[in-house]
Amino acid sequence: MALGWVNYLSMVVGGLAVISSTIITCIVLKRNPKEKLNWLFSMSFLFIAIAYFFLPIGAFIFDETNPNLMVFLTKIYAFTLFLGVVFLALSSLAFNYGIQFILRWPIVTTGLIILGIVAGFLFGLTGSEEPWYSIRQAPTGGADTQTSTLFTIIFYPICLIVVISTISFFIRAFKQTEDKTTRKSLKLFIWGLCIHIGSLIPNILSNVLAEHWKNAQSLNGLEFIMAAIGISLMLTGFIVGPTPEVTEETFQVPVA
Repeated sequence: MALGWVNYLSMVVGGLAVISSTIITCIVLKRNPKEKLNWLFSMSFLFIAIAYFFLPIGAFIFDETNPNLMVFLTKIYAFTLFLGVVFLALSSLAFNYGIQFILRWPIVTTGLIILGIVAGFLFGLTGSEEPWYSIRQAPTGGADTQTSTLFTIIFYPICLIVVISTISFFIRAFKQTEDKTTRKSLKLFIWGLCIHIGSLIPNILSNVLAEHWKNAQSLNGLEFIMAAIGISLMLTGFIVGPTPEVTEETFQVPVA
Protein backbone atom coordinates (compact mmCIF):
# COMPACT_ATOMS: atom_id res chain seq x y z
CA MET A 1 0.00 0.00 0.00
CA ALA A 2 1.57 3.27 -1.17
CA LEU A 3 1.16 5.94 1.49
CA GLY A 4 2.97 9.25 1.41
CA TRP A 5 3.53 11.99 3.98
CA VAL A 6 0.40 13.76 2.73
CA ASN A 7 -1.73 10.77 3.74
CA TYR A 8 -0.27 10.78 7.24
CA LEU A 9 -0.77 14.54 7.43
CA SER A 10 -4.41 14.06 6.47
CA MET A 11 -4.77 11.70 9.44
CA VAL A 12 -3.35 14.31 11.84
CA VAL A 13 -5.46 17.13 10.40
CA GLY A 14 -8.52 14.90 10.26
CA GLY A 15 -8.14 14.04 13.95
CA LEU A 16 -7.60 17.70 14.88
CA ALA A 17 -10.63 18.79 12.85
CA VAL A 18 -12.87 16.10 14.36
CA ILE A 19 -11.87 17.10 17.90
CA SER A 20 -12.12 20.86 17.22
CA SER A 21 -15.48 20.62 15.42
CA THR A 22 -16.90 18.39 18.15
CA ILE A 23 -15.79 20.85 20.83
CA ILE A 24 -17.37 23.74 18.91
CA THR A 25 -20.61 21.74 18.60
CA CYS A 26 -20.67 21.11 22.36
CA ILE A 27 -19.81 24.74 23.23
CA VAL A 28 -22.59 26.12 21.05
CA LEU A 29 -25.25 23.74 22.36
CA LYS A 30 -24.18 24.08 25.99
CA ARG A 31 -24.47 27.87 25.98
CA ASN A 32 -28.13 27.84 25.01
CA PRO A 33 -29.63 24.44 24.09
CA LYS A 34 -33.09 25.99 23.63
CA GLU A 35 -32.01 28.40 20.91
CA LYS A 36 -32.79 27.09 17.39
CA LEU A 37 -29.92 29.02 15.83
CA ASN A 38 -27.47 27.24 18.11
CA TRP A 39 -28.77 23.88 16.89
CA LEU A 40 -28.42 25.02 13.28
CA PHE A 41 -24.91 26.32 13.93
CA SER A 42 -23.86 23.16 15.76
CA MET A 43 -25.17 20.96 12.93
CA SER A 44 -22.72 22.61 10.54
CA PHE A 45 -19.76 21.67 12.72
CA LEU A 46 -21.15 18.22 13.38
CA PHE A 47 -21.14 17.50 9.64
CA ILE A 48 -17.67 19.01 9.32
CA ALA A 49 -16.50 16.66 12.09
CA ILE A 50 -18.05 13.69 10.28
CA ALA A 51 -16.36 14.75 7.04
CA TYR A 52 -12.91 14.92 8.59
CA PHE A 53 -13.50 11.59 10.28
CA PHE A 54 -13.78 10.01 6.83
CA LEU A 55 -10.91 12.06 5.32
CA PRO A 56 -7.96 9.82 6.28
CA ILE A 57 -9.79 6.48 6.35
CA GLY A 58 -9.81 6.03 2.59
CA ALA A 59 -6.03 6.26 2.34
CA PHE A 60 -5.45 3.73 5.07
CA ILE A 61 -7.83 1.11 3.69
CA PHE A 62 -6.61 1.64 0.14
CA ASP A 63 -6.34 -1.49 -1.97
CA GLU A 64 -4.40 -0.92 -5.19
CA THR A 65 -6.31 -3.68 -6.98
CA ASN A 66 -9.69 -2.31 -5.89
CA PRO A 67 -9.66 1.43 -5.03
CA ASN A 68 -13.48 1.75 -5.14
CA LEU A 69 -13.93 1.92 -1.35
CA MET A 70 -11.32 4.65 -1.04
CA VAL A 71 -13.02 6.65 -3.79
CA PHE A 72 -16.45 6.17 -2.20
CA LEU A 73 -15.22 7.36 1.22
CA THR A 74 -13.63 10.38 -0.44
CA LYS A 75 -17.01 11.21 -1.97
CA ILE A 76 -18.67 10.91 1.44
CA TYR A 77 -16.02 13.25 2.85
CA ALA A 78 -16.66 15.80 0.08
CA PHE A 79 -20.45 15.66 0.45
CA THR A 80 -20.59 15.85 4.25
CA LEU A 81 -18.08 18.72 4.24
CA PHE A 82 -20.24 20.56 1.70
CA LEU A 83 -23.32 19.78 3.80
CA GLY A 84 -21.58 21.37 6.79
CA VAL A 85 -20.82 24.46 4.70
CA VAL A 86 -24.48 24.71 3.60
CA PHE A 87 -25.62 24.59 7.25
CA LEU A 88 -23.01 27.24 8.02
CA ALA A 89 -24.41 29.40 5.20
CA LEU A 90 -27.92 29.03 6.63
CA SER A 91 -26.56 29.94 10.05
CA SER A 92 -25.01 33.13 8.67
CA LEU A 93 -28.40 34.09 7.20
CA ALA A 94 -30.21 33.29 10.45
CA PHE A 95 -27.58 35.25 12.35
CA ASN A 96 -28.60 38.37 10.40
CA TYR A 97 -32.31 37.88 9.72
CA GLY A 98 -33.58 35.38 12.27
CA ILE A 99 -34.32 31.67 12.19
CA GLN A 100 -37.77 32.07 10.65
CA PHE A 101 -36.27 33.75 7.59
CA ILE A 102 -34.32 30.65 6.51
CA LEU A 103 -37.37 28.43 7.00
CA ARG A 104 -39.15 30.16 4.11
CA TRP A 105 -39.71 27.95 1.10
CA PRO A 106 -37.39 29.87 -1.32
CA ILE A 107 -34.45 29.41 1.06
CA VAL A 108 -35.23 25.77 1.85
CA THR A 109 -35.87 24.92 -1.81
CA THR A 110 -32.66 26.58 -2.96
CA GLY A 111 -30.65 24.69 -0.34
CA LEU A 112 -32.19 21.35 -1.32
CA ILE A 113 -31.57 22.00 -5.03
CA ILE A 114 -27.90 22.85 -4.39
CA LEU A 115 -27.44 19.73 -2.26
CA GLY A 116 -29.18 17.63 -4.92
CA ILE A 117 -26.90 18.94 -7.67
CA VAL A 118 -23.75 18.29 -5.64
CA ALA A 119 -24.92 14.81 -4.58
CA GLY A 120 -25.83 14.00 -8.18
CA PHE A 121 -22.43 14.99 -9.51
CA LEU A 122 -20.56 13.27 -6.69
CA PHE A 123 -22.38 9.93 -6.68
CA GLY A 124 -23.99 9.96 -10.14
CA LEU A 125 -20.87 10.46 -12.25
CA THR A 126 -19.23 7.08 -11.85
CA GLY A 127 -17.62 6.53 -15.25
CA SER A 128 -13.91 5.94 -15.40
CA GLU A 129 -13.10 8.28 -18.28
CA GLU A 130 -13.41 12.00 -19.00
CA PRO A 131 -15.77 13.66 -18.51
CA TRP A 132 -18.06 11.09 -16.87
CA TYR A 133 -16.64 10.79 -13.39
CA SER A 134 -16.48 12.97 -10.32
CA ILE A 135 -13.71 11.44 -8.20
CA ARG A 136 -11.46 8.49 -9.06
CA GLN A 137 -8.06 7.11 -8.15
CA ALA A 138 -5.31 9.36 -9.49
CA PRO A 139 -3.46 7.95 -12.51
CA THR A 140 -0.18 8.35 -10.64
CA GLY A 141 -1.31 5.51 -8.36
CA GLY A 142 -1.08 5.20 -4.61
CA ALA A 143 -3.66 6.30 -2.06
CA ASP A 144 -4.58 9.46 -3.95
CA THR A 145 -7.67 10.70 -5.77
CA GLN A 146 -8.41 13.07 -8.63
CA THR A 147 -11.50 14.97 -9.81
CA SER A 148 -12.60 15.32 -13.42
CA THR A 149 -12.51 18.65 -15.26
CA LEU A 150 -16.31 18.59 -15.62
CA PHE A 151 -16.78 18.08 -11.89
CA THR A 152 -14.19 20.75 -11.05
CA ILE A 153 -15.81 23.49 -13.15
CA ILE A 154 -19.24 22.77 -11.65
CA PHE A 155 -18.59 21.75 -8.04
CA TYR A 156 -16.03 24.37 -7.04
CA PRO A 157 -17.95 27.40 -8.40
CA ILE A 158 -21.00 26.25 -6.40
CA CYS A 159 -18.77 25.97 -3.31
CA LEU A 160 -17.35 29.42 -4.04
CA ILE A 161 -20.79 31.04 -4.27
CA VAL A 162 -21.97 29.43 -1.02
CA VAL A 163 -18.74 30.28 0.79
CA ILE A 164 -18.56 33.93 -0.34
CA SER A 165 -22.19 34.42 0.69
CA THR A 166 -21.50 32.84 4.08
CA ILE A 167 -18.43 34.97 4.80
CA SER A 168 -20.24 38.11 3.63
CA PHE A 169 -23.13 37.58 6.04
CA PHE A 170 -20.80 36.83 8.95
CA ILE A 171 -18.85 40.03 8.16
CA ARG A 172 -22.16 41.91 8.10
CA ALA A 173 -22.99 40.51 11.54
CA PHE A 174 -19.51 41.49 12.77
CA LYS A 175 -19.97 45.08 11.62
CA GLN A 176 -23.34 45.33 13.36
CA THR A 177 -22.10 43.85 16.66
CA GLU A 178 -21.08 46.36 19.34
CA ASP A 179 -20.03 44.02 22.16
CA LYS A 180 -16.20 43.90 22.21
CA THR A 181 -15.96 40.28 23.35
CA THR A 182 -18.40 39.12 20.69
CA ARG A 183 -16.56 41.11 18.03
CA LYS A 184 -13.26 39.47 19.03
CA SER A 185 -14.90 36.05 18.86
CA LEU A 186 -16.44 36.75 15.46
CA LYS A 187 -13.18 38.19 14.11
CA LEU A 188 -11.24 35.04 14.98
CA PHE A 189 -14.04 32.88 13.61
CA ILE A 190 -14.19 34.78 10.30
CA TRP A 191 -10.41 34.69 9.83
CA GLY A 192 -10.40 30.98 10.58
CA LEU A 193 -13.24 30.40 8.14
CA CYS A 194 -11.44 32.34 5.39
CA ILE A 195 -8.19 30.39 5.88
CA HIS A 196 -10.06 27.09 6.01
CA ILE A 197 -11.95 27.91 2.82
CA GLY A 198 -8.71 29.10 1.23
CA SER A 199 -7.51 25.50 1.43
CA LEU A 200 -9.72 24.89 -1.62
CA ILE A 201 -7.12 26.66 -3.77
CA PRO A 202 -4.29 24.10 -3.36
CA ASN A 203 -6.95 21.36 -3.53
CA ILE A 204 -8.07 22.58 -6.96
CA LEU A 205 -4.51 23.03 -8.17
CA SER A 206 -3.54 19.51 -7.07
CA ASN A 207 -6.35 18.10 -9.22
CA VAL A 208 -5.71 20.33 -12.22
CA LEU A 209 -1.98 19.56 -12.23
CA ALA A 210 -2.24 15.86 -11.31
CA GLU A 211 -1.62 14.59 -14.83
CA HIS A 212 1.15 17.09 -15.58
CA TRP A 213 3.14 17.18 -12.34
CA LYS A 214 4.02 14.00 -10.51
CA ASN A 215 4.35 15.84 -7.17
CA ALA A 216 0.99 17.61 -7.46
CA GLN A 217 -0.28 15.74 -4.40
CA SER A 218 2.16 17.75 -2.28
CA LEU A 219 -0.24 20.68 -2.72
CA ASN A 220 -2.72 18.70 -0.64
CA GLY A 221 -0.23 19.03 2.20
CA LEU A 222 -0.65 22.81 2.04
CA GLU A 223 -4.42 22.27 1.88
CA PHE A 224 -4.41 20.25 5.11
CA ILE A 225 -2.12 22.70 6.90
CA MET A 226 -4.41 25.62 5.98
CA ALA A 227 -7.46 23.61 7.09
CA ALA A 228 -5.80 22.89 10.45
CA ILE A 229 -4.92 26.55 11.02
CA GLY A 230 -8.40 27.68 9.98
CA ILE A 231 -10.36 25.32 12.20
CA SER A 232 -8.02 26.06 15.14
CA LEU A 233 -8.76 29.79 14.78
CA MET A 234 -12.49 29.11 14.61
CA LEU A 235 -12.28 27.04 17.79
CA THR A 236 -10.30 29.81 19.50
CA GLY A 237 -13.05 32.25 18.55
CA PHE A 238 -15.63 30.12 20.35
CA ILE A 239 -13.41 29.70 23.41
CA VAL A 240 -12.46 33.37 23.94
CA GLY A 241 -15.97 34.77 23.68
CA PRO A 242 -19.65 33.88 23.94
CA THR A 243 -21.76 32.76 21.04
CA PRO A 244 -24.18 35.65 20.46
CA GLU A 245 -27.73 34.67 21.28
CA VAL A 246 -30.20 35.40 18.52
CA THR A 247 -33.93 35.66 19.00
CA GLU A 248 -36.67 36.51 16.56
CA GLU A 249 -37.31 39.78 18.39
CA THR A 250 -33.82 40.92 17.46
CA PHE A 251 -34.69 41.25 13.81
CA GLN A 252 -37.13 42.85 11.46
CA VAL A 253 -37.33 40.08 8.90
CA PRO A 254 -37.90 41.38 5.35
CA VAL A 255 -41.33 40.67 3.96
CA ALA A 256 -41.30 38.52 0.85
